[in-house]
Amino acid sequence: MFAQITLLGDNSPHKNVNDGNFELVKAHSWRKGLQSPMWTCSHGQNKHTGDSQMALFQGRIYSSVSKGIIESRVLDNISAYNKPVTGDVLNWGFGTDSEYDCGAKITISLVFGDKERILAENITIKGGDLKVQEFKGTYIITKEDAVNGMPFVRATLFSNEGVKVFINYVNISVQAPETNGPEALSAKVVSEGINLKWSDSKSTESVLYNVYRGEIIGNAYQKLASNMKGFNYTDSSLINGKEYYYLVTRVGVKESSKSPVATITKMDKVAPASPTNLKATVFETEIQLNWKKSIDEDVESYAVYRGDSEGNNLRQIAYNIKGDKFVDFTPIKDIENTYFIFAYDFSGNKSIASIPVKAKVKAVFGTSFSDLILPMPITYKLRTDVWGADGVIPRDPNNGIENPEWSYWGGRPVKDKDGKYHMNVTRWPANATKGHWEWPSSTVAYAVSDKPTGPYKVKRDLVYDFHNGLGHNPDVILLNDGTYMLYSLIDWEATLFTSKTMAGPWKRLGTMEVNLANSDVSEARNYVYSRNLSGVQLNDGRFLFVSKAGSMILSDGENPLGPYQIVSKEIRHNPIIPEKYRKSGYEDPVLWKDDVQFHMMINAFWDYRAIYLRSPDGIHWKFNLGTAYTPHDTSYEDGTQTHWYKLERPHVLQDEFGRATHLSLAVIDVPKADDLAKDNHNSKNIIMPLVLHKRIKMLNKKKINKDTKSIKIRIISEEGFDAQNDIDLNSLRYGATEEVDFGKGCKIFKTKKKGKDLIVIFSGDGNGITNKNFVGKLLGKTKKGELIIGYSKLKAD
Repeated sequence: MFAQITLLGDNSPHKNVNDGNFELVKAHSWRKGLQSPMWTCSHGQNKHTGDSQMALFQGRIYSSVSKGIIESRVLDNISAYNKPVTGDVLNWGFGTDSEYDCGAKITISLVFGDKERILAENITIKGGDLKVQEFKGTYIITKEDAVNGMPFVRATLFSNEGVKVFINYVNISVQAPETNGPEALSAKVVSEGINLKWSDSKSTESVLYNVYRGEIIGNAYQKLASNMKGFNYTDSSLINGKEYYYLVTRVGVKESSKSPVATITKMDKVAPASPTNLKATVFETEIQLNWKKSIDEDVESYAVYRGDSEGNNLRQIAYNIKGDKFVDFTPIKDIENTYFIFAYDFSGNKSIASIPVKAKVKAVFGTSFSDLILPMPITYKLRTDVWGADGVIPRDPNNGIENPEWSYWGGRPVKDKDGKYHMNVTRWPANATKGHWEWPSSTVAYAVSDKPTGPYKVKRDLVYDFHNGLGHNPDVILLNDGTYMLYSLIDWEATLFTSKTMAGPWKRLGTMEVNLANSDVSEARNYVYSRNLSGVQLNDGRFLFVSKAGSMILSDGENPLGPYQIVSKEIRHNPIIPEKYRKSGYEDPVLWKDDVQFHMMINAFWDYRAIYLRSPDGIHWKFNLGTAYTPHDTSYEDGTQTHWYKLERPHVLQDEFGRATHLSLAVIDVPKADDLAKDNHNSKNIIMPLVLHKRIKMLNKKKINKDTKSIKIRIISEEGFDAQNDIDLNSLRYGATEEVDFGKGCKIFKTKKKGKDLIVIFSGDGNGITNKNFVGKLLGKTKKGELIIGYSKLKAD
């Protein structure tokens, strides 16, 4: 079986032939529709999504149409065999898979001229298990085949419901006994490395051998030894813990075919040397770590651990780092963070810790939105008898909304006039054919809870009857008259509904119209103006929405359907975003306003974090330092922390003053592609309480600036907060965020009581207010050490 002339595919130890393993073109996104120059696909793009329907993706070709045909080039470019001979035997083999178990099938053929010879017909592909199915066999060339010349390969892929069917590789070779190499090869671990032994029936005293080693089977191998005598070789240049593939060939006038392949790994139990020279560079809210790599060559990766100022309470914050640097976007503020780096080798051994380094960010606690996230209350108890990866167990399934029968993915909680908490939430059956990728067929359900953090229970399977209840990314817009408008993505169109109550009924208004004349994206990406929208109604009755990618669209008048004008660029193009945050893929924005300013949060999905911005008008935004949230921000009141793989679809619960009281997030325990049908993985919504902004009123009648001598603020008492008795007055600072976020700003020189409220008079010195500021920030602590934060206008209303 190893004596062969390769026409297509695996040609170990040499380079793959005619791109039979689909690695010639590095395609890491199915949307780009990249094609191999050696293959031809029969279909183009999906007219609704713009995604390619047949193309390369991560080293394999896929089809997502009901019947897709993929054909190789004619295999006539191999000098050793470019004319078929009657009676010659062809070895064939291929690997195939499907995204999901959906009855997908594949037929593989050789085509000689106009004659198709089926090698494997209507083979059913078991999908949804992330395992490649492999098939192989032989074909004998007929006289008619020989007359028609060299063949090409045709693969016909049959798919249901748009599910991707993959071909991972195709191998075609001619059996050529005259090329056969050594018959047997064995490998064993010895103290010096890995010892190889082989046998060869064609050996003579003058026969020489080449020894090869590979790290990925089927790819080009490294030649370890050339023209050597004997049947024994020890590889002492390997790296312990790595899996290697070895083969041997005979050297003659021509090099023989390969021997059988031996696969082996030499493990060790010796921990690698620690990384050294750990250094920290401090920024406003981030700390960059750099280190010198371990001197041991078998190190595979590094992990970063962070502790408190004493080096205690260590927690791993990053792992599988291949390089020598890491940026911590979530250091604890107001303390020195202690960092340790560990090295891990390929055998799984962990080094002792590096010499630690301590670093403290410049900004203070309360600078970033993530500082406002509080631990989740435990409804009854944390449970282990729930679905999910180890990192999300134990947890409280009564937080937010979850059900093992349903996948939930985003919904905005709203407190209605009945005092209950309502949510229109996206969901689809957890055991649907496509697993998580069933989301394009999601519906919007109506759920209710007595508490803001849940549990939310579905009261109605479908929020609206239109289009059979289908919809995605629902967002509720709070209207000026106290009623509600619902955005939902239905059949890829931005569809709006209205209702007097969250309980419905919801009346469909129609689809939104956007004038694309000012679009700063390609025509193929104009879909960003209809997907993942979040909106508010302005005081003048017009409507403002933020698009999927963070650009703002504003209605011409009071008609919520538009037309809308594009009034700002995408977030990633906005120079107000620091460079370290700007280079990401942004989506899933949420927009809200209170009586002081506009707020926006948007998810940077490439980086597993989100950013937060503020604005005076909802169009011109100011970046708020630090992150809005990361997967590290989910914990419970007893200190238990969960580690969700990804957090997306942010929404906020607002109170009667427009303040965000809770953060709602869609979470998943594994990569989306790994959430399959009938497995133990799923997604849900969690809801976390937030530090509530204090209500503060500016009393200065003249707009304050850096020259203002005194600043008078009224801090309003409310349930759970006594402004006259709860505040640590010495901790209070007021002024521009550029000052207050770094522990500076104005200090108090006088206070007085006003009813239940407190009037605070600050010295104007150091307030830092310039024409770039549209609000002033109050920051401090209660006598119990709890965060106090609030914003005010710069002059009295």
